[in-house]
Formats: sequence, structure tokens, C-alpha cells
Amino acid sequence: MIALMTVILKLEMLQDSLILEKSQNWSSQKMDHILICCVCLGDNSEDADEIIQCDNCGITVHEGCYGVDGESDSIMSSASENSTEPWFCDACKCGVTPSCELCPNQDGIFKETDAGRWVHIVCALYVPGVAFGDIDKLRPVTLTEMNYSKYGAKECSFCEDPRFARTGVCISCDAGMCRAYFHVTCAQKEGLLSEAAAEEDIADPFFAYCKQHADRLDRKWKRKNYLALQSYCKMSLQEREKQLSPEAQARINARLQQYRAKAELARTTRPQAWVPREKLPRPLTSSASAIRKLMRKAELMGISTDIFPVDTSDTSSSVDGRRKHKQPALTADFVNYYLERNMRMIQIQENMAEQKNIKDKLENEQEKLHVEYNKLCESLEELQNMNGKLRNEGQGIWALLGRIIGQKLNIPAILRAPKERKPSKKEGGTQKASTLPAVLYSCGICKKNHDQHLLLLCDTCKLHYHLGCLDPPLTRMPRKTKNSYWQCSECDQAGSSDMEADIAMETLPDGTKRSRRQIKEPVKFVPQDVPTEPKKIPIRNTRTRGRKRSFVPEEEKPEERIPRERRQRQSVLQKKPKSEDLRTECATCKGTGDNENLVRYPS
Repeated sequence: MIALMTVILKLEMLQDSLILEKSQNWSSQKMDHILICCVCLGDNSEDADEIIQCDNCGITVHEGCYGVDGESDSIMSSASENSTEPWFCDACKCGVTPSCELCPNQDGIFKETDAGRWVHIVCALYVPGVAFGDIDKLRPVTLTEMNYSKYGAKECSFCEDPRFARTGVCISCDAGMCRAYFHVTCAQKEGLLSEAAAEEDIADPFFAYCKQHADRLDRKWKRKNYLALQSYCKMSLQEREKQLSPEAQARINARLQQYRAKAELARTTRPQAWVPREKLPRPLTSSASAIRKLMRKAELMGISTDIFPVDTSDTSSSVDGRRKHKQPALTADFVNYYLERNMRMIQIQENMAEQKNIKDKLENEQEKLHVEYNKLCESLEELQNMNGKLRNEGQGIWALLGRIIGQKLNIPAILRAPKERKPSKKEGGTQKASTLPAVLYSCGICKKNHDQHLLLLCDTCKLHYHLGCLDPPLTRMPRKTKNSYWQCSECDQAGSSDMEADIAMETLPDGTKRSRRQIKEPVKFVPQDVPTEPKKIPIRNTRTRGRKRSFVPEEEKPEERIPRERRQRQSVLQKKPKSEDLRTECATCKGTGDNENLVRYPS
């Protein structure tokens, strides 16, 4: 029984040891799995290209992605059996907390530029125009070959804070004709960066696509690895610190101080970087570090930056020929703008002082005029009172004279009370309002008085007609001048002859001049052998829209007035033959002639 109990206890102890060993193996596999490169977001670690971790900040990166050389640099401290020397990134070696010059994000791994600035290694790889002094070590980074007009030129579509959307340099989507712009690190967060395979021989193997053109599966696992990198990087560093002994931690800190002293010495002794002769323009607002310092200053001063809207308008545009506000930068445009603004301010101040002097002079003159005006008003009032007294005395004398004569005399105009003068329109008086006519005219056809502005007066019957009630209806008022004459269709048909129309026009009651008299044309020559055809006259008062106009012979309408015929030139055949003339000899040249070239000389 006791032997059986001991066997059971041994089996349980063996099972617990197996479970502990499996958990340790699982935890070690999990730690290996979460080592993700912060440049390419890959989790594949090989002997030729291992994923190493900084012993100070805990950032992980591939050796090839960061340009680590085992011979010249310190040996990596993880994923290697022979690793006894700690490894640090460049930012930790220099002992700085860098800020990228190409994007507003502060996470990630950095490289130093030749001018002492810092950029993300991923930004340096994907931004066009950025060069490296040593391609194998990927350092130092050179930004002078890049066009500085790209700083703040485009707005990032992924930045959550609009104040940082125009900082740094934005790259465009590599898909053709796509206008999406974003920061490199913002695109890395979304899993939009891709790299060509090593077998492909491409000069620039780095590509970036927007959400619409990127591969969905590739973007998904890169986004997952980025989130895992952010969540487990610091946690893994804390677990490593717990596992390290105090002696190992002290050795790492001592080695880090040696690297920082060495980096400080190299910074002071390295040759000065080449800079172009002409200063490259760059807006101050395109620097994320400057924006953070300004925000910190506003916070210390107690000023809220949320109340100021972000100006995303184009600063190169001008209004009324004047320059708008330019962003501060070391450029000739900003200097000219600053000097022009100072000159304009001086001119404005001088103009204000001049206008103030003119205003003071006018106020003094106005006060003097007010005093004179008050004196004139008092003298006018005295004269009016004296005039009233004299008028009353004159009226009394005039009434006394009337009683003496025994007749009522008319008071002369000089003794009458003056009428009240109404102020004119220029003096502020109101203009007399136009009143509507008291009489409303009625249409002679529909017998209604609406639409008074569409009533037309007949000059013969003196009746009013609506334009639409006439037959045919009119679309507008006929043009009437002092010599014009218009009559309705009824009055036009009532005139039987031209003489009657002339008489009616001559006897207008309003005294207007009669219109042009109808002149009868002479009788045209008609050969005797040409038969006369009955003339067709169009029927009056008939609409012809949509159908041809019908004609009736002249013989069938004897009661209607025949219209005048237009004058037409007679043809040569219809010319009246000239009378024969026997005189065919010229008295001067004794030559023959006829009526066309001979002229009769009066005797």
C-alpha cells in the first residue's frame, strides 16, 4: 500500500515537471514570436538576419534593416548563443530622446543625420531624395539633397491631430494617378508599406499604397504585427530586467555610459557637414518639434490652443494685390514680406496722424460755425418777431382805411402771412407719393377692369382693349409717337375709303397731329395685250399659324378696301414709247441723232 502511494506521488511529480517544462517552452516560443522588426514589421528571425533588441529602450529591429555590422558594432544581446555584449540603438548611445524631422510620430527607431538631427530609419528609406553616407550601415543620413519645398506642402490623410497634419514630409500613393498623401510612419501604422523581394533587382524597392490600393491581407497582418510590437515591446523589456541579475544590469549601464561618452567625443571631433551656400527655405510650422515646443509654451502661459483654428489655406495667394501672411522661414520672400509689412505699418501710422490733425481742425471749425449759426438764428428770430409786429400794424391800418372808405379792401400780398415752406428732397423732405388713378378703365371686349397696364387706347373710338382680347391678340404695346396713330380692328374695318381715314385722323379731339396722309400712286403702264388677272387679297382677321393663308379673288370681295400697290420698276419692254421726232441733225456738228442724244435749244 505504501509502495503504491509512493508510485502515485512520483507520477504526479513527473506530470507537474512536464507541464512546467511545456509552459516554459511555450513562453520562450511566445517571446520569440513577438520579436517584430519595427522597420519592416516582419517576425522572421534567421541566423543571417536576426532580430535584435536594444538593452536600454527595448526596441527590436532586423540587423539588415538597421545596418548593424557584427564586426564593428557591439554584438547583439538576444537571439544568439554567444551574445554576451549588450547592444544599443543610436539614440540610446547618444542619450537623447529624438524627434523625427520627416514626420510627427515619436515612436520607432532613429538614425542621426549629418547635421545632428534625427529621422526614423523607415522615413529615410521611403521618402524620396533622402541619401545615406554609407549604404551598408545606413548612416549618416543626408537631407540636403531633398527638395525643401516638400516640407509642409501636403496634408497627411491619417493624422488625427490637424495641427501636425502638415508637419514633415508626406509621400504619395504609388498607384497611378492617386492623390492620397500621408506620412511614412502613419502609413506604417496602417500596414500600407511594402518592400520588394531581395531577388528582384529594383533601384527603389520601397513602395507605399493607400488603403484603397493596398493588398488587404498584407495590410491586415502588418497592422496586427504593429499593434503587437507596440504592446509587447516595453513589456518584454521589463521581463528581461526582472530576469537579469544586478551584476548584469550594472554591466549594461556601464557599457551604455561608455558608448555615450564615445558618441559625445565623436560629435565634437567629426567634420562639419556640407551645407549649400544658399539657405534652403523651410516653414517653421512644418517642424513637429517646433509645434510641440510652441504648444508647451502656450500651456505654460495658460493659453488654450484649441480655440485657434488651423489655417489650411494656400499662403501663396494674394488679396487685392497685397501679400497675405507668410509663415516664418529663412527665405527671401518672408524677409521681403516682413520689411514690406513694417513699411506699410509706418505709412498707416503717418496717415492716421495726418487724418487725426485734419479731424481736429474740422472740429474747431465746426465749433466756430456752430457759434455763428446760433447768433444768426437769434437775429433771425428777432427779425421774424419784428416782421410779425409790423405786419399786424399794417393789417390794422389797412382795415382802418377800408372802414373809412366804406369798402372791404383786399389785403396786399406784402401784408399777408407767409406760407410755410416745405423742405425739398435734398434738404430731407419727403417726396410726394404717387397715387393711383381714381378711374379704372374697362376693356371694350371683355368688359373687365383688371390688368390696367395691358389696356390699349384706340385713337378713333376712344375705347380701351386688353392686348389679349384683340383679334389677332398683340404680344406687346405698339410703339406710339406724336405722329403715330393706332386704331382697333373694328375701327379699321369701318373706314371705307382713304379719305374717311384721313378725315378721322384730322379731327382728333386731343389736338394731336394727324398721321402721314396716304398718297395715291400714279397709274402704272399696262400693255393692252397683257390680260389682267384678278388680284388675290389675304383675308383679314384670320390666324395663319399651322396652316396656309387662304386667298380669295378680288372680284369676290368688292366691299373691302383695296390696299395700295407697291411701286415697281418697269421693265424695258413696258417702257412708254417716245414720240417720233423728225429732227435728226445736230445744228453744231451736222451729225445725225435722235431724241436720246439731241437737245432742243430754245429759239
